[in-house]
Amino acid sequence: MADSGEPDRIRQQLLDLLDEDVHNQRWLLEELDHISAETGVRAHSALLLTLTHLPFEDGEARAHWEAILLHHEELRQQTGRAVGVRLAVFDYFMNVNRRLVNPKIIELSIFEQSEKSATSDWMTGLHNRNFFRSNLLTELRRCKRFGLVFSLLYLDIDNFRDLTERYGRAVSDIFLKEVAVLIKNKIRDIDIAARWSGEEFLVALPETERMGAYVVGERIRAAIEQHFRQREHAGKPVRLTVSGGIAEYPSDAGVGEQLIQIAAEALYQAKARGKNRISVFFREKRDYIRFDTRRKQLRVQILEPDIDEPIERVLRTKNISRSGMLFDSEVAYPLGQQLELACSNSNVQGGEQIILHGRVVRVEELEAAAPKPGYEIGVLFIFQWEHEESRLADFLKREKVDSSQPEPQKSLS
Repeated sequence: MADSGEPDRIRQQLLDLLDEDVHNQRWLLEELDHISAETGVRAHSALLLTLTHLPFEDGEARAHWEAILLHHEELRQQTGRAVGVRLAVFDYFMNVNRRLVNPKIIELSIFEQSEKSATSDWMTGLHNRNFFRSNLLTELRRCKRFGLVFSLLYLDIDNFRDLTERYGRAVSDIFLKEVAVLIKNKIRDIDIAARWSGEEFLVALPETERMGAYVVGERIRAAIEQHFRQREHAGKPVRLTVSGGIAEYPSDAGVGEQLIQIAAEALYQAKARGKNRISVFFREKRDYIRFDTRRKQLRVQILEPDIDEPIERVLRTKNISRSGMLFDSEVAYPLGQQLELACSNSNVQGGEQIILHGRVVRVEELEAAAPKPGYEIGVLFIFQWEHEESRLADFLKREKVDSSQPEPQKSLS
């Protein structure tokens, strides 16, 4: 059965047939057969679907076309004038086959435009809010049925109101369109990008874990930053940037609206931390308090396997919780890399040491005012067994890392 997703080129080729000499009925049927053989498209049903929105199996559609062409000849003889095939199709399904009851006559190009506008944002060409909501619901149902993961990327243009006031609405609208093109160019065909509202965009990433979504978000963010770093208006650089937040199904939420809200929370964190960055939402357990290790002198080393012997890098740690840690490093470890870390209390000679494993989830270059050049690294701990997490909690208590009230610290998000 044909569907409305046939390629535009094939569809136009089918419509062009009706503008040629269709009085030769055998020729028209042969051309439809030729298109079917050449492209694999079920041409008879595809053409009827385009003209009437009635779905038919191709064998049934071919029988209808043969009957329509005979009806076309009868109409020509009865009226004594040339009758278009479209009129013959209309009359056939109204008065002979009676599949159409209350048809609406409308110019095909106008109908196509209205169909497109029902799912697309008129400004950017991306999908609109209503289409995205519907698609998100469908995708989450599929994920639930097959046990799949799904990530949502929420993007927002930084300081867009200032840009609009500076350049005017017409110019800022052009910027919106350029951002939309850059987003579209950095995602897969199965991903869905939509203009959510104003200068906000949502990207649905099927079968993608949060760290894979982070890579996509970073790719989009960097492309936009690079494009607008070189973009000028009235002889001055535009320097437009975006921030983003990421949430994952089912870890963060099982309902579409909640998933959007959580991605928005991660976006707000990115804005609060200076903008032009992507934040990943991680749900902390209630007792996952983050402790300031700079006050408690927790010593953390990264053990890197080498040909001869392990290389130990002592880190400038900032905070730690039962879910992960934040530290400064001279090395920019790649996102997703797994690390082996050795933790001990630097104030206790020969004190207990605990070995942890984690995955890099954030890499950010330190500000110029930092004591030493380097990177801020966020690591999410990986526990194979429940007792490993409990051992870390006991270690933090025994080593008195949490002996005073912790000051608010950055999270891994």
